[in-house]
Amino acid sequence: MAENSDSDTTPSFLSSLPDQPITDDIVKQIGESDHPKIHGAMGFPGSTPGTIEAFLLNMEEKTHVLVFDPSEERWCVYESFDNTKMDHQEMIDHANEIANEWFAESLSDRITAAEETED
Repeated sequence: MAENSDSDTTPSFLSSLPDQPITDDIVKQIGESDHPKIHGAMGFPGSTPGTIEAFLLNMEEKTHVLVFDPSEERWCVYESFDNTKMDHQEMIDHANEIANEWFAESLSDRITAAEETED
């Protein structure tokens, strides 16, 4: 898993997230927060309707793709990238590609975690 934690904002932000996937409303609240470094957030629909397992956090010079790791039961930075030379749509498209990569790689882990919660 790619991890880039050179931003001092990201680790403290991660600790404020719950130990479970979140809703789109929470992602919207994050994106609309008054934090000066946060420029927006957008969720990628998860495997369960109404649940967000991955979202982008658009900050001043970087965009972070945050994902919920079901085996660790915590959020982590899957990948971060420089967004200074991208327009808004390019940033979203690139983050979407990264999220789709994570969804494909983590499918079996997420299925296992979902089955364990049903038992």
